[in-house]
Amino acid sequence: MPPAVGRVALGWAAFLVLASVVLLLTLTPGTPEFVITLFTLCIGLFLGLIVVAAVVLTRRRGKREDV
Repeated sequence: MPPAVGRVALGWAAFLVLASVVLLLTLTPGTPEFVITLFTLCIGLFLGLIVVAAVVLTRRRGKREDV
């Protein structure tokens, strides 16, 4: 994965997580807005997890090829 792609994806994930957390603090639980924001938080966390896993796998693969 090119570093620029990883940075952009991680930036989007961080934005989704931070915006969702701020909104969750202001919304009333049980409302449709709350559920959609909670879903967006899960998407942001999942995207961040995928990016971190891809970066770790890419670095490990690079170290194996260097040996």
